Amino acid sequence: MGWPFETVGSDTFILVSPGHNTLFVADAEAITQITTRRNDFPKPIEMYTSVDIYGKNVVSSEGSNWRHHRKITSPPFTEKNNHVVWMESLHQAQAMLTAWVGKDGNENRTIADVGADTMRLSLHVISRAGFGVRLLWPHEEAAGEANSSIAELQKGHAMPYKDALSLLLDNILWVFLMPRWMLANSPLKIHKVAYQSFLEWGKYMNEMYQAKRDEVKSGETREGMDLMGALVRGAGITPASPNASNGDAEKGSTSSKQLLSDSEILGNAFVFILAGHETTANTLHFSFLYLALNWATQEHLHKDIDEIFRGRPVSEWDYERDVPKLFGSMVGAVMNEELRLIPPVIGIPKSTGKGQPQPMTLNGRRVVVPGDCYITLNTAAVHRNPKYWPAGPRRSNGVPDLEDFKPERWFLDPSKSHIAAADEATDSEGEDFGGSKGRDTSETLFRPPKGAYIPFSDGGRACLGRRFAQVEVLAVLAVIFQNHTVELAVDEFAADEEVEMMPPGGPERREVWQKAADRARYLMKYGMSTMITLQMREGHVPVRFVKRGSERFAFS
Repeated sequence: MGWPFETVGSDTFILVSPGHNTLFVADAEAITQITTRRNDFPKPIEMYTSVDIYGKNVVSSEGSNWRHHRKITSPPFTEKNNHVVWMESLHQAQAMLTAWVGKDGNENRTIADVGADTMRLSLHVISRAGFGVRLLWPHEEAAGEANSSIAELQKGHAMPYKDALSLLLDNILWVFLMPRWMLANSPLKIHKVAYQSFLEWGKYMNEMYQAKRDEVKSGETREGMDLMGALVRGAGITPASPNASNGDAEKGSTSSKQLLSDSEILGNAFVFILAGHETTANTLHFSFLYLALNWATQEHLHKDIDEIFRGRPVSEWDYERDVPKLFGSMVGAVMNEELRLIPPVIGIPKSTGKGQPQPMTLNGRRVVVPGDCYITLNTAAVHRNPKYWPAGPRRSNGVPDLEDFKPERWFLDPSKSHIAAADEATDSEGEDFGGSKGRDTSETLFRPPKGAYIPFSDGGRACLGRRFAQVEVLAVLAVIFQNHTVELAVDEFAADEEVEMMPPGGPERREVWQKAADRARYLMKYGMSTMITLQMREGHVPVRFVKRGSERFAFS
């Protein structure tokens, strides 16, 4: 489980300081009590005021205000609407793959920063699902498929739609941390770009909001997820509410019949993008890297995808038929294992109120968490706690098996067909205040004890978009690995001509691959840090996507 829990010898401990006490938790029983007792262990919302750049929202609220926001924001996150996510993810995954390997699928070029491309893909999916705007890849734009409304500068704007959104997300920390007046007047180009993208994306959201208000008030409806439309309708703006505010959303106006102010609708629309963008992109990025380091797992992945689709083209894939099978296959196990090892955030913040100590039961013993105490639910530690996870023997250097990427640990009985069983599995566990119904893992895979697996948090404040993210990841992995393999690029250590001269599977190829593998593992251990989510920020791991059967490094 690692320092400091192993050093302390406990799965919970309090760090006492003159400012605040902080309780660190890697115990599933304690995590479950904290996440289910929302009123006793609220989110410290003072830590989230920075995300209110367009208005208050479900992330930065607590108590009755949070319940109000949650009730209105949860309706679009349903199983029915995840069809839109599935279809757009399939489209964007094919476009990304074409950018990597060409239309014929045979271009074996090195992708220097695959994480940048997964960020782009995730942004494209959320734009389509949330706002009905399809974003295109460079090769699609070059082919003349570009929509002028997103690729060109529009009247009244200083940036195209796509640039405004991507530049805002790229520079979001400056917008969070610096006062607006300072950003606006800073001589630094990066600050000017951050401020301009903040203003421009606010304008685009306001325009989409006003258009959606008019659409809803006229009685029009649109098929699909339509997050903005769902927010408008959930806020009480209907054909029967002609007096709802028509003012500028930035003024935060509301009417007697409108349940969320205009600025709150925009605030929630923005946090949907912010929360969903990096989480899904990182899961895909690190899944690719782990698979490139584990050939045996990738072989198993190929086998399961072949069994599920049996050569069917992507155009014939079906959400109801195929997603449950993917969820219970090696595709789902890869996703689960990546989220176990690299969760979006390594510490989920909670707290106790001032003068409000809270009792808990740990190992049958009553304990009390002091009032005015910060609490950190340590996802990285509880995901590695050997009390809760199937684990093999420690490595020769003493490092626990739970530090290793082993999706196979998720299979309950390898001798049985988990794919066939997945077709019959159902999820009956619901969530408070709407949102996706279902569980974090398939019923056909290993089910950690409640509180032991929390990549999307847990309880009533669990991530609204969990199923959205899972469907997107499953779709993309299936598209990429139906016909391709990911390998570490070894350009830094040997030219292509040199590799071709090396006998397949021979010691020379193994040696050059091992150099690339050592560098990848080093960056995945020491090049990681958190800003909004946990990412690799010190360098990149280059990879190649090659046609199955054309692998150069088909060994573990």
